[in-house]
Amino acid sequence: MAVSFGARLTRVAVACSVALLGALVLSAPVAAHGFGHHRIYVSPNGSADNSGTSCRHAKYSSINDGIAAAPNHGTVIVCRGTYTETAAVNKSITLEGHHAVIDATGLNNGVLITSSWATVERLTVKNAIGEGILAMGTPGTPGTPITHVTIQRNKVLNNDQGGPDSGYAECAPSGEVPGDCGEGIHLMVVANSTVRQNVVQGNSGGILLTDEFGPTYGNKIVLNLIQNNAYDCGITLAGHGLGWDVAGQATSPATGGVYDNLIRGNVVRRNGLLGEGAGVLMAAAWEGAAVYDNHVDHNYIMGNNLAGVTIHSHPASATNPVGGYVGGNMITHNLIGRNNVGGDPDAGVSDTTGILVYSSGQATTVTISHNVIFRNHFGIWLSPTTVSASMNHNVFLHDDINVGP
Repeated sequence: MAVSFGARLTRVAVACSVALLGALVLSAPVAAHGFGHHRIYVSPNGSADNSGTSCRHAKYSSINDGIAAAPNHGTVIVCRGTYTETAAVNKSITLEGHHAVIDATGLNNGVLITSSWATVERLTVKNAIGEGILAMGTPGTPGTPITHVTIQRNKVLNNDQGGPDSGYAECAPSGEVPGDCGEGIHLMVVANSTVRQNVVQGNSGGILLTDEFGPTYGNKIVLNLIQNNAYDCGITLAGHGLGWDVAGQATSPATGGVYDNLIRGNVVRRNGLLGEGAGVLMAAAWEGAAVYDNHVDHNYIMGNNLAGVTIHSHPASATNPVGGYVGGNMITHNLIGRNNVGGDPDAGVSDTTGILVYSSGQATTVTISHNVIFRNHFGIWLSPTTVSASMNHNVFLHDDINVGP
């Protein structure tokens, strides 16, 4: 039977993207950190009587004891074994796993980062009540972001185990979906940081960026494999704080907002199938929230419950229908297959959709260009009257309607 050129191109593009991005995620080299050579070794068999010169002779059996002993800009080597604690990274160090597992069963987090210039790498983090890895700025009015955090080459698996009765704030229900417990990796009030080459799967959701008490901006979410997170999105940029000056009708970047973040080169597939999860979601849930000027670029996105890339500006209530600000976001050079497999109840779109931009009232302008979108009913769906898009050089393969409604 003859096979069309379009069908062949689709298969080749998908195969090449999966192979290339998968190889980058799982095997690409990571640049060496710039910290000093002072090393602290932690091992399940560690003892104060040991020399502390290697894993075999580790002085510490607890990760947190090793962190306490480490100087700023030192490295804590977490040696082979399983550790049942929350690693509290509260200074500018590198926490580096060597075949090490943090089993956070019964704990809120596996790793909690509260310091700038901290690196967490090569750990397996699993079974936390909330986030596997949470990086959080300093609370205040507004809060102060931590900066230059690196989270790389970790496996973040089966976290978000708490329910609404767990007592952990991130597990409280949210709308139609049970609380996501913060998802696998969470940046909360974090700036100019990097999350790269991690495997994030089996959590409620994948990677989350929010601004509860201050801005989250300038971060790079690159070359991660994010899949099979059951209830929420692969990557979420959510406005929870005060990033929009309602009176002045302008952004307020000093006080809040999720902006100027780069989402590039990730494989994002099969997320939210038991809940409401997009591949990549940018959402502002109320009139004071702002998620803007973010760039979603060169990702492979396939098989997610909501659209591959979804932008939502939600009304806060019937008496406050305007919704948040989600303008200036860019969606470029992505390979986006069949998504919105469960339908989007907020936008009222039940058909499969590659890219969906929904605004309840706030006028929204976005850029959508150079994407390959295939095998959806709607290649691109835009809210009528409220959304305008600069669209150039998108390729549609086997989509019923290129741009709708």
